[in-house]
Amino acid sequence: MKRFLLALLLLALPLAAQEEKKTETPHVPIVSKLFVLKYADPQSLRALLLVFGVNIDSNRDLHVLAVSAPPETMAAIEDAIKRLDVPSAAPANVDLTVYLVVGHETESSAGSPVPRDLDSVVTQLKNAFAFKSYSLLDVLALRTRTGEQQASTTSSGATVQNGNATASVITNFRINGVSLGGDGATVHVNRLQANINMPLPTGASDFTRHDLGLNTDVDIKEGQKVVIGRLGITKDQALFLVMTAKILQ
Repeated sequence: MKRFLLALLLLALPLAAQEEKKTETPHVPIVSKLFVLKYADPQSLRALLLVFGVNIDSNRDLHVLAVSAPPETMAAIEDAIKRLDVPSAAPANVDLTVYLVVGHETESSAGSPVPRDLDSVVTQLKNAFAFKSYSLLDVLALRTRTGEQQASTTSSGATVQNGNATASVITNFRINGVSLGGDGATVHVNRLQANINMPLPTGASDFTRHDLGLNTDVDIKEGQKVVIGRLGITKDQALFLVMTAKILQ
């Protein structure tokens, strides 16, 4: 009986080995390749190519991508890079200018005159709101680059007068990045954040502080002047943020 059981065990071992071979996952070779980019930003392109689920490293200084993937996937990645690494993908400098314009319910002489190149904006505001006069509070300028992540600027040059006392308006302007639309002339501003700490006159020469904020995405054509937000200051004053964009290739 023992000899019979031993014989069955010896016969079963080759069969078990065959079954194990059948269930083994076939080995997929991995190839590595270095792509030198001509136009596209390496980090931005890497973020897109991660959809293939393979290992990709980028180096912005050397303008290269290092890819490790199975041969079939590598062929698809190579085709995608050829389609995306084109002149329109070249990084561009973008100048953003934000004008802080205050609307007053009365004819006010406070603040600076609004620049003449914003006359069309003031006309638009007068048609939409009941404010009788407008003045320029401050101007913020920010240069950034497509493909960059964050950029910011701060200003404390604007002031509010109350009798003989003067208080500064503190403005912080931040963006999470910019990109160009398919037409090459539209600037997409990702997550624009504006924070304004506004002094409000109280009494003869005192101030209280009022925080104003704006958080939004913006699409703006080069050369356009766009009102991107309206923020209430008091019941008879409001702050309008007007933006322009210029693309520098």
